Amino acid sequence: MRTASFIGQVLGVLLSCACTRTPPSSRTPADDPTLRLMDTLRAHARTHAPVCSPSATLLQPGGGIDLERLRAAGHPVIVWTVNDLPTMQALLRRGVDGIISDRPDLLMQAVRGFDANGDGTPGDLLDADGLIDPKRFDAQGHRGARNLRPENTLPAFEAALDHRMTTLELDTVLTADGVPVLSHDPDLSPMKCRHADGSPLPAPVPIATLTVAKLQSGFVCDRLLEDRPDQTNDRARSPEAVAFAARAGLPDPYAVPTLSQVFAFAADQADAAHEARDPLRTRNARRVRFNVELKRTSEKADIAPAHGDAVARVIQEAGLARRVDVQSFDLRAVRSMQDRHPELRAALLLETRPTAADVKAVE
Repeated sequence: MRTASFIGQVLGVLLSCACTRTPPSSRTPADDPTLRLMDTLRAHARTHAPVCSPSATLLQPGGGIDLERLRAAGHPVIVWTVNDLPTMQALLRRGVDGIISDRPDLLMQAVRGFDANGDGTPGDLLDADGLIDPKRFDAQGHRGARNLRPENTLPAFEAALDHRMTTLELDTVLTADGVPVLSHDPDLSPMKCRHADGSPLPAPVPIATLTVAKLQSGFVCDRLLEDRPDQTNDRARSPEAVAFAARAGLPDPYAVPTLSQVFAFAADQADAAHEARDPLRTRNARRVRFNVELKRTSEKADIAPAHGDAVARVIQEAGLARRVDVQSFDLRAVRSMQDRHPELRAALLLETRPTAADVKAVE
């Protein structure tokens, strides 16, 4: 089996080759379903142009999505999930607006070393203090820092902030009492979580059957994944998460956090005490954005409007409408957010090339 590193290197070469392609074809928008779809979503938007967020594989030659045409049409393009330097560098050269990565340490390295204007001096996407300029590029920590810490946890977001990500990307599902909490899966997975007393989960536990109180008191999601060799759950490596969890009354820093608690954690990292210790990290935390995904309860189930409403309510209560995107693979959920919560920017995640039927569904 080919390793992830090898696959990443191959993808990087393919994407680099794409940099030398001829300009976008003369096809009309009607011939390009991705462009038509994004044009249609933009026409529905009342305040913010939506983001196109494709898998990196869709941007390689023959992948089905024409990055240059999307950007020429003014559509922001933020690519997922890129975990190796060659692919990051190739995408930076092609001018993507952002990259989502499980390796915020590598992504920061790639951005720092990028020479956008070709004058031989890197750092063109950084501000005067050496932080990534969010107006020039969006560096997103995927599920916080999935390859460095167990995903969607406070320690994962601490790691993303340590590496100066401009955006914290995360997943949400709803508890039995309707509270948005962080999880990529509808169930607590035995591979990722355990009982709070240390005993393993014998089977997946549907989060929708648990109140937030039961979820946080009864379970801890600190298990390390075998295919993520750089992950650690050493609490000593996450002092900020440990301290915040204690103040917030969480029994463990790896308890499943609510969306509200993640917002509060980021705000906590931007207070005066943190500024005295690390001014640059604090400055970045003060302006950090959030990319909140609405997850399906199953592959065949549409996302209920109540999910988007609950997420929007937490965002509004935190006063973060200008700093939060809401993303989904579910076209109906994206359109619902545009109609019901136009103050929030929507992002469409793409794993496959859109079809004419997708365009028709949102017209």
